[in-house]
Amino acid sequence: MIEKGNIEAHLSEILAGTGIFLVDVKVDNNKRILVHVDRKEGISIDDCVKVSRALEARLDREQEDFALEVSSPGLDAPLKVPQQYEKSIGKMVSVQFEDNSKILGILKETDEAGILVEIASGKKGVDPEKQKHLFEEIKSTRIHIQF
Repeated sequence: MIEKGNIEAHLSEILAGTGIFLVDVKVDNNKRILVHVDRKEGISIDDCVKVSRALEARLDREQEDFALEVSSPGLDAPLKVPQQYEKSIGKMVSVQFEDNSKILGILKETDEAGILVEIASGKKGVDPEKQKHLFEEIKSTRIHIQF
């Protein structure tokens, strides 16, 4: 059986020193491996192809057949790893908390404990409010896409 931990171990070695970071790995019951990767400057199709080929070379299809897909997480996917938060500093984010309340603001800072979000007051002459939130309070954070 294809183990998620084994895939993550291979990817750790493959991605070392490349600037590419692992966001998520999913392995379903149909032997489909879905890998999401990113980089601070943005991930390219060529990057995904290189990661896919390197990972496929480490897996044995003769022992167990599988389908492999390597891609970026997508614009609408929630932020999952610290590198995604760092990459998103300065962007408008929607943060949903464990109690299902939400805020919308600009991600100003992130550290190992949480994030700092600046929320506009909506009133002329009133400074924006800065709120610090711990990761343990956060259910999900998504980039707010504006058109």
